[in-house]
Order: sequence, then C-alpha cells, then structure tokens
Amino acid sequence: MPTLMSNQDVADIQASLQDAGLLPYGLQDLEQVRLVLDGSSIVDWRQLSMVDLSQVDDFLERLGILVSDPLDLKRLNSLYESAMSYISTHSGLELDPIIAQLTDVRELFLLASRMGPSRPQACMTLKVMHIVHHAAGRELLYRLPVPISELFYRIEAQMFEAMDGMKASGIRIAELAASRKAEHSIITKLLCRRDSQAAQIHDRLRFRVVTETVDDIFAVLVYLCRNVIPFNYVVPGESRNELIDFPATLRSDPRLAPLARMLQRIGDPESESSRVNQFTATSYRDINFVVDMAVRVDEWLKDMPGFQAEASGQVVFLLVEFQLVSRSAHETNNQGESRHSLYKARQRERAFRRLLCEDD
Repeated sequence: MPTLMSNQDVADIQASLQDAGLLPYGLQDLEQVRLVLDGSSIVDWRQLSMVDLSQVDDFLERLGILVSDPLDLKRLNSLYESAMSYISTHSGLELDPIIAQLTDVRELFLLASRMGPSRPQACMTLKVMHIVHHAAGRELLYRLPVPISELFYRIEAQMFEAMDGMKASGIRIAELAASRKAEHSIITKLLCRRDSQAAQIHDRLRFRVVTETVDDIFAVLVYLCRNVIPFNYVVPGESRNELIDFPATLRSDPRLAPLARMLQRIGDPESESSRVNQFTATSYRDINFVVDMAVRVDEWLKDMPGFQAEASGQVVFLLVEFQLVSRSAHETNNQGESRHSLYKARQRERAFRRLLCEDD
C-alpha cells in the first residue's frame, strides 16, 4: 500500500522531478507508464496526480478536446452534465456540492488529484465522462463520410512529428516504422484465432519504435503519454511487456524511489496477466500495447446532417498498435524462431488447418 503523504509532500517531490527534467508530470507520468505496461483499466484508478490546469489542458488535447475551441468547451460541459445525470439517476448517491456545481469542469481533474473527501466522487465522475466521450467518438466514426485511410494518415503524421520531438529532447531513436495491415493478413488473423472478429483487429495501423537502449524505451513511454496517446484509452488486457521491470526500475533510481511509495493500488496484482500471442516465439521480446487514438475531424462535420458538436464531440477513435523495442532486442527478434517470416508462416498454417477442419 502507498505511504500516506500530504498534498504538499507530493507537490515537493513532483517539483524536484520536474526541475530535473526527468518526469515533467511527476507521479502522473509514472502512473500513465505503468498503465501502458500492465494493460490495466483507468476505470479501476483511485486518483489522478495532475498538478495544475495547464497539465489538464494537455491531457484534454490528447482526447481531441481543445480548450481554445468554444465548441469543445461546450462539449466538455456536456460530458460533465451527462455524467452528473447518470450518477444521480442510477447510483442513489448524494453528490458533494463541490463536484455537482463546478463552473470550470477542468477543476474536476485537480479534485481527483488531491487527497480529500471530494476525490472519490471526482474520480467517479471523470470515469463516466471517459466512457461517454469514447462511446460518442465511436458512434461518430460510423457516421463520418471519410475513408479510414485518411484518418490513419493523420495519426501517422502525428507520430512522425513526435519522433522529431523525442529526438530533440535527447531520446535515442534508432528507427520509427509505420505499417498498415494488408487485407490478406487480416483474413489470416481472423481465420487462425477463434476469438477474433473484424472489430477486434487492433493492428490495422501499427508503429514500431526501435531505441538504442531499454532506458530510452522508458523515456519514449513518458513522452508518448504526455504528447501523443490518450493514456486512458489504452485497451485493457492488450499490453505485453517483456523488456522493462517497472518496480526494479523505480527501486534502482533514487530520484524515482520516493514516487514508488505513492503509486496507487489498482485491482488485484495477482490477477493481472499479459496478452499472449500463441504464434510468437518464446524468445521474442518487446513492449506491445494498443490505444484507441482520438482523431479530430471537425472540418468534415460542418455539412453532416443533424450534427451537433456539443452532443457528439468533434473526434473519432481508431485502434492503433504500438511496438517498442531496444536495438539489441530488435536484432535478436529477427533471428531464429523469432523471425517475422516464421511467425506469419505459423499463422497461415493454423488458418488452413482450421479451414480444412484438421485442428486437434
């Protein structure tokens, strides 16, 4: 269990890490990276660790909500009102007036980040808003008269811009590659897995980031969560981590060790399990996770019949897979049984065994 500290103690530790440039968002950075690595769900979180409204605004931008856009501010208020209505109607709880009567919805994130009686209800409200925003973005995707390829292009452009930012900040990137799954690969994947449906294909768009060292991977994760991905929309249960020992990383760095005691307890650690791909060789090592990325589509919405930004938002969500690997692990993965060609061959063999009803 984390050691109880005052809000000031937390703020002092966060400030020291920010000044060092190690974790610009302090504890929030670590919580986000841990979620990416273990594939847990934001719905099970007990708290946030945001320190000011500028950090909240950065996070909202990852969700496709720009506080500089009046329509987006109306949308944020609409999400808040929807959450208030749902909780009041279905929970039977009496909401704290501090939560129920906010004039600036962004304050909800700070209330969820500070110890006090309002924090549980602030977190509850944000979780409902998280679901409402996601559902609306998914529904809007079905209505949008735009090819998926155009939306993928936007995400690709964002990632290649992020690569420049990572390099400029001193992160040693050896390679960034983007790929879109071909139709025959999708067919094979659906055939060889009994639990797969078309909607569950997470890697239609995939990014592979190769870094010089494992330490650089940790820095990439911090950067991506802060600048690119909406960490709260990392798909639960779809993460695989075979490169970073997160607890050992915190223990070994005296700058991070104080934060280790402050990490929240999420669910039952004994019940957490990583995604297993039966066609991947046992010697294969990487970090792999899936994110439902928010993509702004406001310019295509103006002429959509009956569209209201306040009700539907101006973003859609697309599943994107990320693979992170160090240079040495990448070289090893391209040898022996771990080679991608053999992986694909194992998939094809299984697919045709199923088609011919030759499975054991």
